[in-house]
Amino acid sequence: MALNRAFARITEHLSHVDGGLPRLVAWSAAALLLLVWPLDLANTVRSLHPVGDWLGPPVTSLYVLTLGSGTLLVLLCLVALPPRTRAASTALLGLGGALTVTATSVVLWSPPKGQFGYAFALSEVLALLFLLALTALRCRAWQVGAVSAAAYAAFLSEYLREPYWSNQLSLALVLVGMGVAPGLYLRWRAARHAAQVEAVRAHERLSLARDLHDVVAHEVTGIVVQVQALRHIAERDPETVRAALPEIEAAGTRALESMRGMVSRLREHEDAPLNPNPAEGLTRLAAPARPGRPEVCVHTSGGVADLPPAVGTAILRIAQESVTNALRYARGAERVSVVVEVLDDGVRLRVHDDGRGAGVQVGGGYGLVGMAERARLLGGELTAGPPGRTRGWVVRAWLPLSGDGSDGRNGDEDA
Repeated sequence: MALNRAFARITEHLSHVDGGLPRLVAWSAAALLLLVWPLDLANTVRSLHPVGDWLGPPVTSLYVLTLGSGTLLVLLCLVALPPRTRAASTALLGLGGALTVTATSVVLWSPPKGQFGYAFALSEVLALLFLLALTALRCRAWQVGAVSAAAYAAFLSEYLREPYWSNQLSLALVLVGMGVAPGLYLRWRAARHAAQVEAVRAHERLSLARDLHDVVAHEVTGIVVQVQALRHIAERDPETVRAALPEIEAAGTRALESMRGMVSRLREHEDAPLNPNPAEGLTRLAAPARPGRPEVCVHTSGGVADLPPAVGTAILRIAQESVTNALRYARGAERVSVVVEVLDDGVRLRVHDDGRGAGVQVGGGYGLVGMAERARLLGGELTAGPPGRTRGWVVRAWLPLSGDGSDGRNGDEDA
């Protein structure tokens, strides 16, 4: 159970990308740098007080320079790690780190080396690799090229500290590649995720435009044509106008219902019903336990059948998607609970399973994205994640009864 909660939280942090860099990656990098620096400090202390026949540089006090260089690079990297650091600042920090290493190597060039010279501090190499990765993740191509070239020169400068080092050209190139590759991978992953989410939204807009044209525009056009005709006979034949008003009212009502149903259909197939009955649909979700399949329990309170069409359909679809995800991904689940509460100002949905791994969709699907966007379009909100101290996965949704986003939380970006 504890491992399940830990794995779920790790997955949640990895998927939470803020400024292009997953927060868990930033925290791990900072922790690793802070753990490496004491090792360099201990090595420097040992070098200042050599024991036995010392074959290294006779001026051991210069090892403090490598420690100072590593310390400065760790500080530069910690400044660059916060996800909201700008691209220009990241590039300048990367250049500063590379120039610091090169300048330290130039200072250590002239003193006698002994048999092995002054090696790079581990914090110098690790921090410079992190700075390369951050530059590749955030910066423009020319900035990545400039920082990579400076880092390549910095890695090559180890020859000034240890002139006995061989194959420095190829090894320096490998180190630069090791630094740039993780940043490029994270950048590609973030771009692919953004493209897939944008494709989902484009599909939403296309469905919206199709429904507007095929359903709403048809009804509104009929209303406009009737009103234009009635304007010419209003004075001559008032009775005809009065007789036509109920028909115009009915057409307006159908257009309004179609507009509401259009929102609920954004995520459905073409043959999905426009306004399914939410009470009946929720009842059909309930199912007894079977071998390899958990029990699905449904509890409703309030007037579910009297919900506005858009709100009722959204609650039903979110519940269906959540139960489907639980049945697919909740390993070892014994029970899936669906609770719907209709309150005075809105409706609350909670779907909870007691399995393992329900929040990790191995298929790379965007079901959670779809549910969250459905709720947002109606002015509500949706959250999903581990429930806390108990095992499993829980989806919570809140939708206002107005179902039109009038509370201002969803903005106009998808209008």
